[in-house]
Amino acid sequence: MSTPTLTPPQDTVESLAAGVDALLGTELWRLPGAAEAALIDRLESVGRRLEFAKLLVLADFDARGIAGEQKALSTAAFLRDRLRISPSDAAARIRTARELTATTAPSGETVPPVLPATAAGMADGVLSADHAQVISRAIRRLPTGLDPAARTELETALATYGRDADPAQLAVAGRRAHAMLDPDGALADDKPSRRELSFLGDLDGTDIIRGRLDAEGSAIVRTAVDALAAPGPAVDGVRDPRPPKRRRAEAIIEICRRFLDTGAVPMQGGEKPHLTITICFHDLQLRLAGHATFDTGQPVSPETARRLACDATIIPMVLGSSGEPLDVGRATRTIPPAIRRAVVARDIGCVHPGCDIPAAWCDVHHCRHWADFGPTAVSNLALLCAKHHWNIHHTDWEITLIQGKPHLIPPALIDPEQRPRRNTLHDFPTLPSG
Repeated sequence: MSTPTLTPPQDTVESLAAGVDALLGTELWRLPGAAEAALIDRLESVGRRLEFAKLLVLADFDARGIAGEQKALSTAAFLRDRLRISPSDAAARIRTARELTATTAPSGETVPPVLPATAAGMADGVLSADHAQVISRAIRRLPTGLDPAARTELETALATYGRDADPAQLAVAGRRAHAMLDPDGALADDKPSRRELSFLGDLDGTDIIRGRLDAEGSAIVRTAVDALAAPGPAVDGVRDPRPPKRRRAEAIIEICRRFLDTGAVPMQGGEKPHLTITICFHDLQLRLAGHATFDTGQPVSPETARRLACDATIIPMVLGSSGEPLDVGRATRTIPPAIRRAVVARDIGCVHPGCDIPAAWCDVHHCRHWADFGPTAVSNLALLCAKHHWNIHHTDWEITLIQGKPHLIPPALIDPEQRPRRNTLHDFPTLPSG
């Protein structure tokens, strides 16, 4: 069998791999202490330069749109499947790679990198990828009204400071710089755009809630929470033992519980908000293009209609020869509540491998669509979050049930053997007996 011809970059990487193999085979215990300390320094420097090289390759891969050629949804999706890394890691790598490299504008003009001093520091082996992400975060959080020269000056200053500081110290310097550049918040961007909230699952089954509110939003939330977070009345002379943090957390839970109990969801035209799509059943089956519309008149592809119709309220309508409604049937749910509860009990959350989206945020997907006479039965249904539901309908991923559990079959470009994959993130861990 002939040996495949390597390109110069591939040949260089193979040389690096051979060097790593040689290093792994070294009897390190024979080295004097000073020599091993110097080796640690050198390895770190080379490793940082190699990390920069990886980002350069990634930036070129992303700019050329190669992920699309590989039938991936995005560069981030390609990295997640190919390298088995987390979504946040993939997003951070791509963002940093873009900021460290020059780009080409539509006019053909070369646009310099956002973080040129940081790129130089990584190329020198002095700044690490962690340093780069800290600097990137500091620059991205600057208000858009700031003078571009001040933005460039701060990036240079942080990159210079980072050559003698660790990432944690660098982050403190970045926060102090923000306070100096905009002490009264006058340059801050539009306040509502700075509102954010996220839920991060912890190892003990609880959620860590992180967020940011502008002054107006914070005042509203604080007023509502404070009304329910006061210490409870003393019982038998014993004061409320709950610390303020716990009282505030329980106040938020109570506010949301009361909202849900009252059913005070905004109504539109006497109904709860909903999305309406009109499509001929024949077109829905044959996936004909351009024959579905929203109630706004905007066209939507039949494949999108099929995805949205997986779990929807269906209202049959008989039309006349000119398209006028002649008879309207009764609204029915494609997924009855009892069947949805059974699917939720089995899947817990999105069944796509690596996805931790809970059931409350998921659609119920027909593995074989009901328009193709697929049964609305637990054995033909699976939970999918919005992103992965789109993925199933618009890419070559497939879903099937094996031994009663949903499995995803990747496209051949991702796995030539197309081995079924199952999401195990929602599984309960196996505890040792006894």
